[in-house]
Amino acid sequence: MRIFKPFLLFLFLAVFMLPLKAHAMDDAILAIVNDEVITIKDLQAYMKGVYAQLKIEGKSQDEANDIMKQYESKGINQLIDDRLILAAAEKAGIMIKPKPIDERLADIKKKYASEEEFTKAILKEGMTISEIRKKIENQYKGQVVIDDEVRKKVSVNPQEVTDYFNAHASEYRTKPRVFLESIFVKTSFGRSEAKAKIEKAASEIKAGADFKQVSAKYSDLPSVGEINQEDIRPEMKDAVLALRAGEVSGIIEVDNGYYIFKMGGLTSGSDVSLKDMKDQIYQQIFDEKFHKRFEEWLADLRKKAYVEIKE
Repeated sequence: MRIFKPFLLFLFLAVFMLPLKAHAMDDAILAIVNDEVITIKDLQAYMKGVYAQLKIEGKSQDEANDIMKQYESKGINQLIDDRLILAAAEKAGIMIKPKPIDERLADIKKKYASEEEFTKAILKEGMTISEIRKKIENQYKGQVVIDDEVRKKVSVNPQEVTDYFNAHASEYRTKPRVFLESIFVKTSFGRSEAKAKIEKAASEIKAGADFKQVSAKYSDLPSVGEINQEDIRPEMKDAVLALRAGEVSGIIEVDNGYYIFKMGGLTSGSDVSLKDMKDQIYQQIFDEKFHKRFEEWLADLRKKAYVEIKE
């Protein structure tokens, strides 16, 4: 598989941002797949179609942008892969009945207040109902052929799950955690000033003031909250873990300031059983195998086809 050249990506982005009538190079050939020529215009139409469908399906702007970035990163190769997958589906004689297409279209329409709003959205993106139905049909064809050629040929046996769990057992142990309320006074403006400030906070707590109120009054940082015990700074760890629930520490000096802690509670780590993790591990192994087999199948489609990406 040839890498999509940077200058081709630049060229694609340039034509994607301009109106069609401004393109002097619309018919420039980017690739040949079997007996089919793919031009800049084809790539532009493909990317615009992907974006339009995302918007019509109700994706947020951020979601649409993230997905488009994935498509842009592959450029012409993404279009080639899609056409090879669709060609494989057509060769296998896969047909999609109207019902699932109707149901998918109905699900999309539910995102709109009315049929009129749905129609407006389609027109805004420059598409027609027929084009949307065709896209949905092709997507279903692609899913079916991938299921037949890849997904159904992936299996995970119980021993693989057990072996994976045993090899990663330490990763499934929940870590001991601690909940800490805290007051922190930084020494940025002088250590003596910071020391006086933290001592004043300590005296108010000792006199019975509410820890949270004193923290809000004096602390330069929010309370630490719940953290893994292993993440407590070494120079304060012993003092913190010696506290019982509800106890307040003395003043603890660190390199950039002073702390006072109030212990909220401790939780010990615990082991997670294979029974608790087997479904998650099964899915993880399956996904890894599926991805590997899919890439191999796609590479085989390319190998059997004539694919030439123009330099």
